Amino acid sequence: MQVIRSFVREVVQAYKQKSKDAICDLISLDSSSERVEQLSQVLYDMTEESIRSTVAADCESLDAPRSLKDLITNYLNFTIASCLDTSALADIYELLSTCYGSFLGLYTAFDAQWLTPLLMNMSYSLVDWATLADKENPNAKELKVSDAAAKHLSRAFNIVISDKTSNDLKDSKKMALYYLANLTFRVYFKIQSTRLLPTMIANISKAGVKLEQYPMSQQVTHRYYLGRYSLYQLDLRTTERHLAFAFRNCPPQNFNDPQSTNEVTYNNSRLILIYLIAARLCLGIFPSQQLLQAYDLEVYFATLIKAVKLGDLGLLDNHLDNPDILGWFVGKEIYFLLKEKLRVLCWRSLIRRVWLLNAGQPRVDLNLLVSVGQLLTKDRSFDIWDVECITSSLLDQGYIRGYIHSEKKILVLSKTNSFPPISSVEVAEEYA
Repeated sequence: MQVIRSFVREVVQAYKQKSKDAICDLISLDSSSERVEQLSQVLYDMTEESIRSTVAADCESLDAPRSLKDLITNYLNFTIASCLDTSALADIYELLSTCYGSFLGLYTAFDAQWLTPLLMNMSYSLVDWATLADKENPNAKELKVSDAAAKHLSRAFNIVISDKTSNDLKDSKKMALYYLANLTFRVYFKIQSTRLLPTMIANISKAGVKLEQYPMSQQVTHRYYLGRYSLYQLDLRTTERHLAFAFRNCPPQNFNDPQSTNEVTYNNSRLILIYLIAARLCLGIFPSQQLLQAYDLEVYFATLIKAVKLGDLGLLDNHLDNPDILGWFVGKEIYFLLKEKLRVLCWRSLIRRVWLLNAGQPRVDLNLLVSVGQLLTKDRSFDIWDVECITSSLLDQGYIRGYIHSEKKILVLSKTNSFPPISSVEVAEEYA
């Protein structure tokens, strides 16, 4: 009991002194920490009512605000549950959810910006426990991560973004702006619900702060999610810009000394690179073999690059639809993007190769393309109308310069720059 009373006094003292380091150390969400283990040993022998009455009596004697009393009580209830092997993860999340709500009651105060580090710690743990709870019960009617975003993160975000206490970022609640935004983005992507992202992005742009003012880790994470969202919108150039920044500013990897490689930073870099490569392939920008090998991505992308360069439609389809590969592309949500966009680039390469084999003559026989297309795709139903449609689309998008002579069934190419570099072509953007 004395341990609990001592803990309450320390928390109240840290609160009154506005010591952010002390409050973060005391309200620890790490069940393996020495302080949490010490608390849990005492809490084992206490009922929920005894915890509540003890905290209430001490907080009253110390003249602590009610919201702080609620935070301490709910934190102790969460702590004991998180340390018990018999606790259901969903129950632990609900206790942390209650604790988080109590904390936000404190954080709404005008001068509570010093609590921002604790807000960030608790927000991360909230999403983490919600994710664990959902893994334990994936068929639940409502996912806990969805609840975390809708009920708590959105409220915290609104508190942070509306703060006007200081123009100095380090003394403002807005210091947590991008941290909360990144956590919320993480949740929305996890539950595949990105419809609210445009509103959040617009609100951030009006907040009066710049991403460059925040730690590089938050910049990288935010640009990664912006890149992913732009990829959903098929805005490939914006995707490439965001993800190139994110990948370029990840901690460098020392591939010459595998033991010194940090697994977390390596996996993060690899994840960013997967979507960066997908966007760049569609823009006709190919990664080096060394880069693919370094991040163990050669098996997925090397064949695609070969197919696009050769204009081999059959090789492209066979690789994407290979049972050993298909699940990976679908899981990363880039299968349909690559299937659609790379097929266009394959046709461009195929027509260019036929043109080169014809000694660079400005005319390409469309019937010849029909024969080649049937051979590569093994689809005998492929006909002249299909080729005309595909070629017209390539001309319209700017991948090829020239025109189709419909009567003679030939493609007449421009005398100059018949096949502009793919990376220079303005890719048509589509919006879902």
